[in-house]
Amino acid sequence: MYRLLATDIDDTLLAHDGTLPQANREALRSLHEAGVIIVFCSGRSDLSIRTIAAGILEPDDEEYYIAFNGALIVTAGTRATVARRYVTGTAIGALAGYARRHALHLQGYSGDEFVVNAPSALADRYAEATRTRYLVNDDLPAALPAGSPKLLFIGRNEHLTRHRTGIEALNDALPSEDRFVTMFSKPHYLEIVASGVNKGDALVRLADTLEIPRDETLAVGDGENDVEMIRAAGTGVAVADAHEAARDAADVVLASGADDGAMGEIARRFFG
Repeated sequence: MYRLLATDIDDTLLAHDGTLPQANREALRSLHEAGVIIVFCSGRSDLSIRTIAAGILEPDDEEYYIAFNGALIVTAGTRATVARRYVTGTAIGALAGYARRHALHLQGYSGDEFVVNAPSALADRYAEATRTRYLVNDDLPAALPAGSPKLLFIGRNEHLTRHRTGIEALNDALPSEDRFVTMFSKPHYLEIVASGVNKGDALVRLADTLEIPRDETLAVGDGENDVEMIRAAGTGVAVADAHEAARDAADVVLASGADDGAMGEIARRFFG
């Protein structure tokens, strides 16, 4: 019996055009009514998660959001912090310097807003897609004195892929407590989080807090940033059109994707 279902949002719960298929909404509502704890997990901010999740379930402090790829866990109702681990100011300084030298778009997060190093159409599109506001400050370390749950490089996949090695090499000059890891959440989003942070680690910490055994957890995702979560769950699931790394990590690969109601298949196969 599964007591907790952790689901990625983009291209797992939401269709590829950003809409929420009715079959996915109805399946999660039915599972919630049956007593299953639903955990929405994303690289998005908790505010952005809430704008989507609130259209499925009434926000409640017995439901949870894993935001920023695991850097922040909050309750859905009051957004009370359960756990957090941020990219440090020292790491932000190194990453901002790299972005400046190579003319890359970089953004961090403060409260319910994101902060970009320069104005651009990329920031405008991101704000529209995530329904969040942004500020422009070319001195990201000064703009984010408390650190940031994550940083995000946005650009063409081939361009970011070429820079990924150089970005990761910045760790060589950083103390262990300031180091970070990189992951692609979408082909054009290269995410930066503190070393050790991922959705899988966050899922384990949350399940431990709720005293739910690992074998009573199920997690579903589609992307490279879902791999650790898929592996950490008692049963890890990938949607049909998931990234190869997610499919390889999964115990089960679904016959359906987000567009054709993957949550309905999960409800039938694992909770029916």
